[in-house]
This record gives sequence, C-alpha cells and structure tokens, in this order.
Amino acid sequence: MITVRKATSEDVGVLQKLASELVPTSFKGVLTTAQIDFMLDKLYSQQALSDAIGAGTDYFIATYNGEDLGVVSVIQQGPNLFLMQKIYVNEHFIGKGIGTALFTKVKEYVRSKILPCTIELIINAHNPGLDFYKNKGMQKVRDTGLDMGDFFINEEVYSLELN
Repeated sequence: MITVRKATSEDVGVLQKLASELVPTSFKGVLTTAQIDFMLDKLYSQQALSDAIGAGTDYFIATYNGEDLGVVSVIQQGPNLFLMQKIYVNEHFIGKGIGTALFTKVKEYVRSKILPCTIELIINAHNPGLDFYKNKGMQKVRDTGLDMGDFFINEEVYSLELN
C-alpha cells in the first residue's frame, strides 16, 4: 500500500537520507558524480532542506509497505504558479505507482491552494524520467538552464495547467 505524507521540519533527516539514496541513481548517466555531489550538498544538506522548508517549500514523502521510497517537493512561485521538483523514487520500485501517487498528491495540494494555476517542472532533456511527466500531461513550454556554480546544465521547462 502506498501512502503519501507532507513532510515537516522533523522529517529533514528522512528527506536528506532519501535524497542521498535516490538522487545519485536518478541522475546516473545524466550528470557527473561531481555534479551530483554538488547538487546533494547545495539542495539536500540538512541546512538546505531546513532553509527550503522555512522558505515555503513543501515536501511529500511516499511510503510503500512501510518503507520511505519516494519524495517530491513543490513551492509556490507566483500567484498562480507552482514549481515542482523532480519526483525521486527508489529505482527498485519504479513502476509500482509511487511516482504517480506523488504526482497526484502535488496536484491535489496545488488545487487546494488556488485554481486555475500552473505547475512547472525543470528537467534535463536526457533525464530518463521525462516520459513519466509527459504521460501525466506535462508539455514542454521553453528551454532554460540551471547554474550549479562550477557548471551549467541545459534543461527544459514542462508545464501542466490545472483548472
């Protein structure tokens, strides 16, 4: 059984553990080890996660048969605009509905805030999870990039309108 809960400040350790397990496998073959390490330090250290929660980022943790196996975050960036971070799921449990449960929770959460609105996702064009988002109705709206300090990642923005 899959359950999804909204993380609290007490879940920072759980979020960091999930990120350390899920981010490297999610970006294997897409980013270098140095880029993954930089991302983990910049976005998923205990301090970075605490700061993000304090700044209004909401994290959701998916549990499957009692084990935390997936995570996603979303933050409101404008009156009708939300940015969803990539959905991370343990690679051994992909295809079990965990990603779909997280995606559904984000849509429910955003709908509870304001309608109509837009959910955007910034993703690398070579990310193996891209088809998942396309299958959920997200469509490419523009190209962008992500400045990660010592390097720049070319990415794309996908969007989903909610009414």
